[in-house]
Amino acid sequence: MINKICRLFGKTFGHSIDFNSLDVLNLCPNEEREAPTAIYIESHLKRISGVHIMSTIEYEYERLNQKKIIHGPTKLYALGQSRLFRGGIWTKKNEFMRRLLNSKDEAFNKDFDKAVITDSDIAHQYFGHWLHDAIPASLVADLNMEAISFKKPHYFHAEDYLNLFSLNLNFCNSGKVNSLFLLEDVSQNSYKVKRYLELRERLERNIISLTGSRFEGVFMARGKTGVKRNLNNEQAVIEHLQRKNFDIIYPESMTASEIVHRLWNAPILISVEGSAFNHGLYTIAKNGAYLVLQPPHIFNNVHKGICDALNRPYGFYVCQSMQNSDEFYVDSMDDLDRIIDGLRNDGIKRKIV
Repeated sequence: MINKICRLFGKTFGHSIDFNSLDVLNLCPNEEREAPTAIYIESHLKRISGVHIMSTIEYEYERLNQKKIIHGPTKLYALGQSRLFRGGIWTKKNEFMRRLLNSKDEAFNKDFDKAVITDSDIAHQYFGHWLHDAIPASLVADLNMEAISFKKPHYFHAEDYLNLFSLNLNFCNSGKVNSLFLLEDVSQNSYKVKRYLELRERLERNIISLTGSRFEGVFMARGKTGVKRNLNNEQAVIEHLQRKNFDIIYPESMTASEIVHRLWNAPILISVEGSAFNHGLYTIAKNGAYLVLQPPHIFNNVHKGICDALNRPYGFYVCQSMQNSDEFYVDSMDDLDRIIDGLRNDGIKRKIV
């Protein structure tokens, strides 16, 4: 109800923010980079029956086939004097930007002199976007500009990660800001990578006894708290990978610190496609690889851009569909091993000294 009221209020008494009219501070320009080839079984592409709701099949093929990629800029848009309230942002120019809050979200009231909003609605919808967008965005703030998160993340591991990263983050959805900035920071440019690496260094400083992995890789079980994506023969995959000296972790029953310990410097991370992959963003080896088990009906390569930016090999296995079901399975352990070997060889070529 609150969102409907605020939307009506904004349409009646204000107008949407015109970003073209705002003063902009460019923190990083457009950058052109090489886009390394993903490692996969060509015939598996015939299995794809659908993509993520936020993508298209044309876009997914473009991610796989492009040789060059343009990483967009990181920008700060100056909104000036603004007021935050549970429905969004209201500027002194009567410009309005809605944010999605509901009755279960906590209310936080605070005034600031200068601040930047570092979270987004999508970061509170998907854990992955929170971990690879909202968390590094908070490092844009400095001694003269505080970081604001419009609402407190609800994810199971969120509080642990905020502590492990030593983030100075303010939760605020009500109050006055004399000089407010909005951040555009979704691309995987060099400034974003720099912050990824700083966050990795913070984990290394803040967690005692991090050591190199003694396993050939890690398999991360999917769990049940996210969108249902049921790997029907997960146990068979686990047993196969255990014979190849892979560690098996179940993040839903672990603290963030425990996850970091088990993933630290792992050469390969394997899991079903989803936000949980981002546990590996700051933890696996710097030349470590992602192997994504793709549900054929939700084909999605969002992690490829991140791997490319961090110089990590990226591969995927399109699983076989189960008849009359959204479940899927790995139908060839030999094909899985071929992709693992390809990723391992690619990682050796990218070895970071």
